[in-house]
Amino acid sequence: MLKEVYLTEQNRVEKVKYWLDECKKVKTHRPYELNLKKAALLILDMQDYFIDKKSHAFVPSSLNIISQIQEIAKIFRRMGSKVLFSMHIDTDDEDSTMNRWWKGSIKPNSDLSKITHSLNKQTIEVIEKSQYSAFYETELEAILKENDVEQVIITGVMTHLCCETTARDAFMRGFEVFFVVDATATYTEELHLGTLRAISHGFGTCISTGEIINEE
Repeated sequence: MLKEVYLTEQNRVEKVKYWLDECKKVKTHRPYELNLKKAALLILDMQDYFIDKKSHAFVPSSLNIISQIQEIAKIFRRMGSKVLFSMHIDTDDEDSTMNRWWKGSIKPNSDLSKITHSLNKQTIEVIEKSQYSAFYETELEAILKENDVEQVIITGVMTHLCCETTARDAFMRGFEVFFVVDATATYTEELHLGTLRAISHGFGTCISTGEIINEE
């Protein structure tokens, strides 16, 4: 599959404005407002499998969302709010739809399966998953409800797969969804923007890292 670096430090401001403008064409108003006191941060699949240039699954623009995720995580930790990582590990079942679709798998003991070092310098809370949604057969929903979380902030990779599916699932479970356009990434801008439009239309609000910083 063709991959591209569509998000850089140099074009970030321009891209964020363009993406949010596109989202507004789909949804002109917000059904609910961001409230960090009621929110949890979800950092999805920021594993070396997707972040390391040596991996066949490397997402080029992922390197340019790390600083944004770090900044958001700092805010949540200062507030004492939940910061939850997901780690995708495929099952051993070679006949599973996931393994048959991708013809490869992320093994639990592989170095590439680990959360990338730049986001893993302190104790982190990790939820292991085997499907696109971080809610599927995991303890995520229970953790959020135990902590009276009403909103989820979605970051990580890949925009159009695990991030979008988790966002959609969160909405269907009653959580208000906020999707950070410059703290999520996938292989191409076309795939990224397709998700942003779909989310804006049906199940979430697209925001920038800057908006979270300003909300603190």
